[in-house]
Amino acid sequence: MKKALKSLFRKGEANVVKILCLGVGLAIGLTLLAEVIFQRSYDNFIPRLEDTYRVGERYMRPSDGGLKEYTQVSGAVAPGLKAYCPEVEAATRFTKFTADAFVSEDKKEVLCNIYMCDSSFFDVFPLPILMGEPPRTGLEKAGCGYISRELFETLGQDIIGRTLTWKAFPKFRFTVVGVFEDMPENTHLPRFNVALALPTVAWVSWDGRNNWVGNDRYKGYVRLRAGTDPEQLRPNIRRMIDDNVSEELKGTGSELDYALQPVKEIFVSSDYNRVMNIVFLSFAVIMLLSSLLNYVLLSISSMVSRAKSIATYRCYGAGRSDICRMILAESCLHVGILSLGLAVLVIFGMQDFLQMQLGHSLKSLFTPSALAMCVLVVLAVVIICGVAPGWLYARIPVTYAYRRYSESKKNWKLGLLFVQFLLSSLFVSLLAVIGLQYHALTNYDAGFDYKHVLVVDLSGTEDNERERCIQELKALPDVASLSWGYCSPVNKCSGNNVYNPETGEEYMNVADMYDVGDDYHKTFQIPVIEGSVFTPHLQDTVTRQVMVSRKFVKRMEELAGWKGSPVGKAFFLSEHGGPLTVCGVYEEIHLGSQLAESRDERPTVMFYQGKPSGVLFIRVHRMSPETVGQVQKVVDRTLTSQEKIVTSLDSQMSSLYDSLLRVRNSVFFAGLCVLVIALVGLFAYIRDEVLRRRSEIAIRIIHGAKVSDVERLLLSDLLKVAVPSVLLGGLVAWRISESLLELFAVKIGLTWYLFALCMAAVLLAVMMLAAWLVWRTARTNPTENLRAE
Repeated sequence: MKKALKSLFRKGEANVVKILCLGVGLAIGLTLLAEVIFQRSYDNFIPRLEDTYRVGERYMRPSDGGLKEYTQVSGAVAPGLKAYCPEVEAATRFTKFTADAFVSEDKKEVLCNIYMCDSSFFDVFPLPILMGEPPRTGLEKAGCGYISRELFETLGQDIIGRTLTWKAFPKFRFTVVGVFEDMPENTHLPRFNVALALPTVAWVSWDGRNNWVGNDRYKGYVRLRAGTDPEQLRPNIRRMIDDNVSEELKGTGSELDYALQPVKEIFVSSDYNRVMNIVFLSFAVIMLLSSLLNYVLLSISSMVSRAKSIATYRCYGAGRSDICRMILAESCLHVGILSLGLAVLVIFGMQDFLQMQLGHSLKSLFTPSALAMCVLVVLAVVIICGVAPGWLYARIPVTYAYRRYSESKKNWKLGLLFVQFLLSSLFVSLLAVIGLQYHALTNYDAGFDYKHVLVVDLSGTEDNERERCIQELKALPDVASLSWGYCSPVNKCSGNNVYNPETGEEYMNVADMYDVGDDYHKTFQIPVIEGSVFTPHLQDTVTRQVMVSRKFVKRMEELAGWKGSPVGKAFFLSEHGGPLTVCGVYEEIHLGSQLAESRDERPTVMFYQGKPSGVLFIRVHRMSPETVGQVQKVVDRTLTSQEKIVTSLDSQMSSLYDSLLRVRNSVFFAGLCVLVIALVGLFAYIRDEVLRRRSEIAIRIIHGAKVSDVERLLLSDLLKVAVPSVLLGGLVAWRISESLLELFAVKIGLTWYLFALCMAAVLLAVMMLAAWLVWRTARTNPTENLRAE
């Protein structure tokens, strides 16, 4: 180790470069490895995870052609399973309430992400209750809630027993009756900070806690007795359906069933999550492998300059095992201490960037199990970085103590370069594909124009404030039009069923956009292809008018036998009743995310609302900070009862693909490091070859060889390795890209010239650097190279 310390900055060994490259490689590789472990440990905080299941709903309409699975159920299902099935130890249900600002009695404002939970929630998910009432009593009383530790620390120690008031609706308030431990970050459960008693649902909406069909807004979970096979519950589930559900479905032609999905499989059951986990694992292996190979390559490349000193040690009695121990000691110093220390500094120095890319904190990432795995990986890297070069150094004969060492080890070095070039080509190609795919998702034609639309939430504001705000906004020169709607097209819509009132048959489920305002189609530039928009002056009939999408008409032609023009035709829709008269048909629109597993391609319907409500949409002529500032000033001046922030609908649409953006950024950062490491290895290879063959080069130059002749001499072997490695890397990237694009409903086309350009870019960078290094050597005075002979 003393010798390793003394030789740390020895000329010709590139120790500093080796440590820097390996440190960066370890930082990225270990972080990605810890992320893989983090994702595979989802929901491990739940005791008896193997016996915990999510209740799913299987529903089929006559037009569906088979049972479709849904992850939400009606309110009575979860407790019904416990009542009918003795194998169920505990059952719970919860539903989202809101994520909004609340104000404490001492005027502290906090963001509360609230879910309404029944009294068994903490039985199935036993987060520790740090203080307050037992959940069995606290979650049975309407208007009572438990807050998380983090929220408790923000609000103060005396919050128990006090109330929190909804800022937007001051009449709604709840009492804090307890504190629970924060929800872990590696869970599929929503990370809410307030668990509100489920009976509170009656304060804000229809109370469907005991409903068996419809209103399936609840997440239901059960814990079975140890060792129970879920199939054992089938007879009792069938009996529960017959007793409570079959009569309601009678005559509709629909079928309803329930299934239990293991909670431990929920995260990996998502195609997107599973593929991303494999991608991160691959990136981790590639980064570690690339930096490790680069260290070995640089170590082997320095054999020319170290041969005499190694042979001298042999002359003074050092055996092969001593040489191996010496090289292993250097590896321990370089990898286990300096590179690892640098990696730790890089990780914590870039923690804000890493946390933004990963979507969670480093504290949750580097758990004891993850740290243990990282230590094992570092130990493996130390051994490989010490054993492989040590074995080669130990074979240097004693005779090289008094003559030059000229053995090239070219095959070793070219083999290592082959892998590095392959990885570089792979990363560059994947970066191009993911970057283009992200651009395609954030710029695809959704059927409505959202690029020039601003959004303001109107909840909690007064009617007169809204009217004044709209009038002042219309007066702004940059405002082209505005409208309002019940929901934003960024989000999925609730569903309602189109049915035949005579037979009770359900035709299909549609995405119900509920109410929209004047100029809605103009604001979003949605083409009306038949009929007209709503007619507000017909006050007695406008509430029964409905506009439908092109797909709605096509489906009704197939299912209900519609013929001719749909305008004027009537239908019935659950929650709205009927008959509802079609006044217009608009071009198909695509709501929400375009991930394949979450894409919502149901037909859409919308109704008219004359008074501003829900969300205000403002179309502007040009999107600029000045325009947004003008709109924000009007909103601040007119909506005085609530503080409202103007946002861009384009940014909200882009946020749907933040996970893909993080992958793109990770690939860019990792790919850049891999390419730099490969070029460092190339530099070492060329330097070693030039040093080994400098006399030959000088003699050739003296005898009239040109620079191009020397370049061909030294680059021919490199070119034979670079071309197939880069080509293979591009082909591997093509295969991986095909799998990645299967995750998206909207996807780019994979063309041969895209990968050809990426491979050509890598090959050009490699050959330009190599040619420059050889050119610089070939122009050196030949006597400088011959003087050492």
